[in-house]
Amino acid sequence: MSATADAAGPGAVRFALEGRITAGTAAPIWKSATDTLVSHPNRPIVVDASKLEYVDDVGIALLFDLTRRERPPEAKVEIRDLAPNLATLIGAYDPKKFVPPAPERAHVGIIEQIGRATERQIEYAQQMLGFLGNCFKAMGLALTRRGVLRWGEVLDVATEAGANAVPIVLLIGFLMGVIIAFEIGLVAQQFGAVIFVVNGVGVAMLRELGPLMTAIVFAGRTGAAFAAQIGTQKVNEEVNAIHTFGLDPVHFLVLPRLVAATLVLPVLAVFADVIGLFGGALVMVGFDIGFVQFYYQLLGAVSMTDFLLGLAKAATFGFALAAIGCQRGLATGAGATSVGLSATSAVVTGIVVIVVIDGIFTVLTS
Repeated sequence: MSATADAAGPGAVRFALEGRITAGTAAPIWKSATDTLVSHPNRPIVVDASKLEYVDDVGIALLFDLTRRERPPEAKVEIRDLAPNLATLIGAYDPKKFVPPAPERAHVGIIEQIGRATERQIEYAQQMLGFLGNCFKAMGLALTRRGVLRWGEVLDVATEAGANAVPIVLLIGFLMGVIIAFEIGLVAQQFGAVIFVVNGVGVAMLRELGPLMTAIVFAGRTGAAFAAQIGTQKVNEEVNAIHTFGLDPVHFLVLPRLVAATLVLPVLAVFADVIGLFGGALVMVGFDIGFVQFYYQLLGAVSMTDFLLGLAKAATFGFALAAIGCQRGLATGAGATSVGLSATSAVVTGIVVIVVIDGIFTVLTS
């Protein structure tokens, strides 16, 4: 392999390429060729390739570089005696296609951004409505036919989503009862109405905070788990295998989780209510309200309607969070990153949805 330059005819410069030009040997040859072109900017260059045996992609890039450089018409570069196979190979390449120009990024106005975001949300709402329709059909089929719902799997999901979540639900419920009682008590103490703090704690825990805080914990803990579990199965082609066996993923994967979440979340909400009221009672001892007085005042402040309303909210929250987590899991794309995105989306969407549902309940029951 060598590269030499000498005069070749009147005013022309001869440059010879020999041997094999590969990625490992092209650097000095390329430098010598570039120096020759630079040192003779106004003279024609004749590249003698008669002894060139082999070129790889780097060698082809070198030949393209020699022939496609911008030079005056009288100083063009000509490759002579190139082997037919190499000449055919080079002719099959279009250097313009090697590195396509980067497309210019069009400026998107704020109105267009809002429109695109709205379109995505409408599309997701349509997908979610269709998914909920399939879920209701599956639940209706499970109620009318025996053997459709596998209660063993429902129990396993309920154990993981419910029993294992009791400690964190009790902690959050207790802290919420303590915080609400303390904050309201400080204000009520200024007006001599500390006894009515019991009313506020009772109504807040049974109607709002018990179900709502339990649902938020459930969304972060179990909704994300549902999305990650089903999303991993989607990435591993297990969902496609279910289709191959003629099974419906909604019946096989979604239905047990829907039933388990709908049944478990009200039970967790009851635990949160009880421990939250207990936390409020502890705080009220510091305001000279004993446990017995707290109990009798609570009985007069809340009713069975408040308790049942909280349970209805909790059941609705459980169904919605399970449906969102499962839908996000089934919509997972390819790769491990998609699983994480599905879990994150399930948590965020779930929290937004339960707040919206809670607002609807408040408007309808006020």
